[in-house]
Amino acid sequence: MPELARRVEGAAELSELVRKGGLPQAPRHAFVLPLGLVARNQGDAAAGAFTQLVDEVFAVMLVIHAAGDIAGARSLATVDQLIWKLIAALAGWGPEEAVGVFSLRRGQLLSAEAGTVIYQLDFAIQNQLRVLP
Repeated sequence: MPELARRVEGAAELSELVRKGGLPQAPRHAFVLPLGLVARNQGDAAAGAFTQLVDEVFAVMLVIHAAGDIAGARSLATVDQLIWKLIAALAGWGPEEAVGVFSLRRGQLLSAEAGTVIYQLDFAIQNQLRVLP
């Protein structure tokens, strides 16, 4: 997505910003955070192996600044457009080695104050746990 070119970082970069008490200065920024694993079934032990379907869940936190928009109202339209572009880019896509594709889990507004909107989108991708004896 051109709107986020060279402005996507991970959990370590977000942690450092939080430690310093700041936010990214670019008008649009995203952070990708691993949220954990969620079992999709109880698993199956057959033919000497244990298999289980598991969703890997990730959050994409969007940080959007709107200069001169203290309440964040004008930036909400920009956020909405960016949200849907991001959903269209990720939903249904998966790396070749993946069992499944990304699906949207939820989206939520985290903050809209001081001219900055922070919005979180959660995505999950299905994977298969396979444990051999």
